[in-house]
Order: sequence, then structure tokens, then C-alpha cells
Amino acid sequence: MPQNTAARPLSQRLLADLGHAPTAGQQRAIEAFERLLLTQRELPTLVLRGYAGTGKTTLVGALVRALKAMRSPVILLAPTGRAAKVLAAHAGAEASTIHRRIYRVGEGEDGPGVSIAANKDAGALFIVDEASMIGAAGGDEAFGTRDLLRDLLEHVFGAPGCRLLLVGDPAQLPPVGSDRSPALTVSDLRAIGLTAGAVDLTEVVRQADASGILRNATALRALLGRSVALGEHGPADDSGDASAVLLPRFMPFSDVIRVNGHELQEALESAYARDGDDEVCVVCRSNKRAYLYNQQVRVRIHGYEEEVSPGDRLMVVRNNYLWAGLNGRPGLIANGEQVLVKRVRGIEERHGLRFADMVLGWWTGLEERELEAKVMLDTLALESPALPQPRMRLLAQAVAEGVPSSSRSARMKQLREDPYANALQVKYAYAVTGHKAQGGQWRTVFVDQGYITEEMIDREYIRWLYTAVTRATDRLYLLNFHPRFWGEEA
Repeated sequence: MPQNTAARPLSQRLLADLGHAPTAGQQRAIEAFERLLLTQRELPTLVLRGYAGTGKTTLVGALVRALKAMRSPVILLAPTGRAAKVLAAHAGAEASTIHRRIYRVGEGEDGPGVSIAANKDAGALFIVDEASMIGAAGGDEAFGTRDLLRDLLEHVFGAPGCRLLLVGDPAQLPPVGSDRSPALTVSDLRAIGLTAGAVDLTEVVRQADASGILRNATALRALLGRSVALGEHGPADDSGDASAVLLPRFMPFSDVIRVNGHELQEALESAYARDGDDEVCVVCRSNKRAYLYNQQVRVRIHGYEEEVSPGDRLMVVRNNYLWAGLNGRPGLIANGEQVLVKRVRGIEERHGLRFADMVLGWWTGLEERELEAKVMLDTLALESPALPQPRMRLLAQAVAEGVPSSSRSARMKQLREDPYANALQVKYAYAVTGHKAQGGQWRTVFVDQGYITEEMIDREYIRWLYTAVTRATDRLYLLNFHPRFWGEEA
């Protein structure tokens, strides 16, 4: 394959592109890249694990540019649309979401569904960023019962000569419903047949050391100690209780700002004026808190008075196969993707729920598209991530009762095509939970502590806090954190 004949020039190009002497971890990673590209073993996979500030992104960007210069095929993937945009910007190359690359949407006996797309890029290196988010069987929030990790592997290694580089931060939140990130765990990868190895980046690079955001993130990660050590698993053991976790202590910097509720409005106004609508985010611990902050941003920053207004940013919270179809073929708008409201054409109530017809702007991963869709309004204020399954079943029953035919196939067809049963389920996108924020980066991030006592501060909370803090690139506002988090007595 093309890489095999040029591994040494790859190393030279990487070192030149970095522009500085690599850390010991980066040097080990460069050597591991060469071994990955030279190996003749089956299903070759390398895991690159690194904390925030260890130069992981810089190294991956240099690798991509080197391979492109050598005309070696490289495919960039990430779990979410925003993560793909971040990866593309750092690498200077096109990146796609995992689901848009590996899944083909088609019509089955039970309606629209996904199957594994054929990999037509033989000999390519697949680089998958934010791999800590990739769940295994039943644990992937976006694809329900699908095993996203196995599906990814089936696609990548479906063509000869392909290699896989999984990149991620083991201190971040694992996939929903899991205690560790299987895509970053070598023993898990080997258990499913891969020839897998790992390289760990632990040293904070000089530029990152000057960042208050990364200094605080490093301190949070240190609190986790061995519970998320760079190694085989996330939490190494569960022998310690919550009291064994020390209270975080934040260090103020010019880019780490302490703010209370009285100061929040002015801080939000400054952030939106400085960075723009797409580069500010509030990260919360619950959908209820996120809804309150979303309303504050909508009303007091943007001046929106209606429930949904043109210019609103919304996040899709349930997979949808109806509205993105083209030329009679189903299309997928995945859980976690964002849409921009362009026009609202009317609101109605049907089947005990409220709906609106909207014109939406949507980035497909390759281009901007405009969609006409029916949107469910009830999910905007729900404390649950999406419409609960019992309520979904009631909606399906109500739609089916309106079908005159008693044929099961006719009812199923009607259900698949009904605009109300398939309305887009959305929430506002200005403030999101930690899991929804994962994989994205914003210039300015506000992190809301929410209600918490010292007894509630455990490893899971520290992982959430570390993930939230590392979403910010330029400025981090820590909102309503108890004085003890700043080393003060209340």
C-alpha cells in the first residue's frame, strides 16, 4: 500500500510539521504511526490516548498533512457534526461524521433503517477523533441498539489494506450507559479480533501550559488519579467511595472567569457580541437546567418572544429518517445534529401534542441544505432527553387508528410516512448537557455547577466537570461554583 513504501519520510515530515521538538509521548506516537503503516498483520489498529493539552490534536493534524502531501489516502471521522468540523479545521482536510460515512439508509420490512455501507477506499488510514464517545452494543445513544463500534470496524476493514487510528481523551465521559470507553480500551479491541496497541500522551506541551483553561483541566484530571489512568480501563477500581475524591480547586486566570447569577447576563452579552452565535455554549448537568439557560439566551440575548423564532438554533434529539430523504430515498438526520430555523409557517395541535411546520437549514457533513419539516414542540421543555417511549407508543397508536385499512402492512406504511409520527424532536442548542456538548468546542463556554453537595462529588462528577471545562478554547466562565471550589471558606 502507498504508506508502506514511505513510512520513514512520514516521520521526517511529521517532525518538520510540528515545528518544535516532540515530547517523549509524541515521539513514541510518531514511531507507532510508522509501525501501524508498515505492519502486515490483520485488522491493524492503534489507539492514541491523550489528555487535554498534550498535543494530541496538533500531532493528528501534522499526520494528516504529511499523508496528504505523500498522496496517501486518509479518511477523517468523528462522532458528531461539530466534532467533525473541529477535526477538519485542525487537520486542514474534509471530515465526516461516523454515521454519515459508515451507514446506508434504506427501506426494510419494518420501515427505514440503516445498514453498513461498503468501504470503497482500499489502503486508507481511517482516523477517528473523539473516540471516547463511541459506544458498544446497545450503549450508543444516537443509534439505539446498534453497536456503533463494531459497525465502524466492519466498515473500515471491509476493504483491503485499511488501518485504523482511534484518538481520544480517557478522562472524558464514557458513552452513555458505560463505565469506560471501549474504543480506547485495548483489551476490548483485542477481544473482538483486532491487532491493537496504544500510545499515551501525558506531558502538557509548553503552549498549553500557559492556558488557564488547560491548567485547571489538568488539575481536575489529576484528582481522578488512577481511576481514569491512561491504561486499559476508565475507572481502575470501585474500591474508593465518593469521599475519597478531593474537592476541586479552581485557579483564576485571565481565561478562567468566576461568575455568579447577577453577573451572568452581562457576561453572556459580552460573549455573544465578541464571539458570535455559534461560538458560545452553556454546559449544564440536566435538561431542566439547560432549558432555563436556553430561555435566558433566547429572550434576553436574542430578543425572541415566540416559542420558536427564525434564527433559533435547535438540536435534534432523536434519529429521523423522513425529512432528509432525496429522490424517494430515505435520509438520516441523526441525534445530536443541529438545525437553524429559517421560517416558521404555523403551529397546530394533533394527537395530544403540538407541532410546527418549519423551513430549516442543515449541514449534511458535506453541504448546507434547506429542509421543510414538521417539528415537535413538546420536546423543547421536557426534562427527558427526548419524547419518552410510552408517549411515542401513544402517538403511534393514534396515527394507526386513523388508517382505514386493517392491514398491518398498510398501517406500518402509514406510520412510516406520517408527518406527525415522524416529526423532528428537538431541543434548543444554546445550552446543553455535558454528554451533548462532548466532541464540540466553542470559543466561550459557561459551565453551570447546578445543585451539588460535597457528598455528591464523585469520580463521575469530576469526569463531567473535566469534559465541560475542556469544551472551551478561549474563555471559560465558571458559574455559581461554591466558594470552596476557589479555596475559600463559605
